[in-house]
Amino acid sequence: MNTLTMPLRIPADLLVELGEYTGLFWSSMEQEPHICAAIRAYINPAPPVQEAATRSDIGYQWKQLFLPAGTRLRASFRRQHYFASVEGGEILCDGQSVSPSSFANLRGSGNRNAWKAVWLRFPGSPQWVLADECRTLQKAATARLFNADADDEAANTPPAAPQRPAPRPTPASAAADTPAAAARTPAAPGKKKTRRGKRRHQRNHNA
Repeated sequence: MNTLTMPLRIPADLLVELGEYTGLFWSSMEQEPHICAAIRAYINPAPPVQEAATRSDIGYQWKQLFLPAGTRLRASFRRQHYFASVEGGEILCDGQSVSPSSFANLRGSGNRNAWKAVWLRFPGSPQWVLADECRTLQKAATARLFNADADDEAANTPPAAPQRPAPRPTPASAAADTPAAAARTPAAPGKKKTRRGKRRHQRNHNA
């Protein structure tokens, strides 16, 4: 390995901390490989550790309803129960991957609605719940979520600016609009001839 000899300024307290970490004297040449390793680690950092998916993130998405891994499914035909379970991202019945509809119709005429025929028992719960009831609860929870978002948006919306009232008429213009003011206003000159003017015109014509 080729090496270059050149001076580098390293703070004394940093060398002391390195010596305490490695157990070597801070000015010892044995610190060289540790310094080189620190530089390489800085240039090529290790990739971030990705979080593994939790068990609750793995499961089967049945339209609006999510069935986490470990969920048990139960259906019956002629009062005989048969079961399936969610393993990974699949529903397995006797080792065979099935859909909720095919599971509900494994036995019988084959035209049953899975939401009405399949019962569910979620992990950690001892109670069996009809799938249709679970779907109704999920729809209600989704509606509440969107309503809460709408309420937050309305709360953050600034109120509209108040409208300015129409200007009130001034006393002068109000007085001009009254009947008394209209009576005092002189009428425009008309084109009708007065009675005296008619007589004068008739005399001139007779003469």
